[in-house]
Amino acid sequence: MNHKYIKEMHEKFNASDEIQSLFEKIIELPSNRREDILKDVHVLIEHTGLAYALLSLYRQQVNSGFVLADPLNVKKKEEKKIFDPYTGVTFRVQWNPDRELRKNHELLVERGVIAEKANETKLTNKDKNGKACYLCKTNIDEQNPGEILLDMNFQGEKYYAGANFAYITNNHYTIMSEEHRPQQYRKKILEALDDFIDKTGGYFRAIFNGLAGASIEEHEHIQSTTEEFPIERLKIENRDIIYENNDIRISNPKYYCPIRVVEGTGRAKTEDAADKIISKWHNMDGQYHTVNIIAAKPDNQYRIFIILRDKRKLVGNGKSGAMASFETGGNVILSYEPKVKSGKETNERETFDKINLETIKGLLKDITPKKHLTEI
Repeated sequence: MNHKYIKEMHEKFNASDEIQSLFEKIIELPSNRREDILKDVHVLIEHTGLAYALLSLYRQQVNSGFVLADPLNVKKKEEKKIFDPYTGVTFRVQWNPDRELRKNHELLVERGVIAEKANETKLTNKDKNGKACYLCKTNIDEQNPGEILLDMNFQGEKYYAGANFAYITNNHYTIMSEEHRPQQYRKKILEALDDFIDKTGGYFRAIFNGLAGASIEEHEHIQSTTEEFPIERLKIENRDIIYENNDIRISNPKYYCPIRVVEGTGRAKTEDAADKIISKWHNMDGQYHTVNIIAAKPDNQYRIFIILRDKRKLVGNGKSGAMASFETGGNVILSYEPKVKSGKETNERETFDKINLETIKGLLKDITPKKHLTEI
């Protein structure tokens, strides 16, 4: 148990001694006590709120081994911070070899991330290769014995939050829809993102990867983290503002891939404005255009960052996988180092060792769509 971190969480949420004891009980329980854990987590939600409850569940998933390594353990990880005076963003570059553990089948079975043998008759929503959907709750219950899902409701629709076993940041959750439907943008996505950050008091951020970085495209899901995205410090000047009134502000700030920022104190108007931008981008090229969305709520203000993407331009030079919201939001996550250095594969360790501001600019420019969004 990371006692300093736990103490900070208790203090931040002003938890009573009784609630603190319950939090610490939850994080020490094994995952085979799923019903007891969820019962106690719901008590925390009732007394202290969703954010504090999610923090307890995440720590339990770390301590039980479902999350493959502890994000608070910095021994293997390395990080570089690179300030860009042009945009005002301090980019974070992370070397995180723990992410590669997701490819170790024996370890995943040992940790309860996947079952050694699942009952195929219970699995549903199989793809053309016979693989059952990884984000359907029925399949998770059968295939992922160590995972504990917390149910929640956003705007009348049911979702389940589960700790991301191959974490990128601390308190990294995947939040999947109860319904098995494709990972495609709809306005309800914005409502779910904002509802989640409302219910966590702005302590969590929430993201949606359209078809630009989503690893599972068959099932709608969003992700969340407690860590601020570097892009939240993006410099917005008067000349960047496209539209402004008493309710909302829309801007087109300087960045290395196209972005629009919608800000406002009124949730509905902020969502409406963001939806118009996203819809116009999709309508320009329905076959290829997609988005990354980052939603945050600092100082009681909704902020929606829309990164305009093209499905044909997903990978930046120096990174082996697709760039998604974490990367476009200023977090460059690197983890892959080939065992055999043939020179044919991207070696992300080499990228990390040599990275500078020009490398980051290049990564973002590599994924910039050819078409430009004209303003309304």
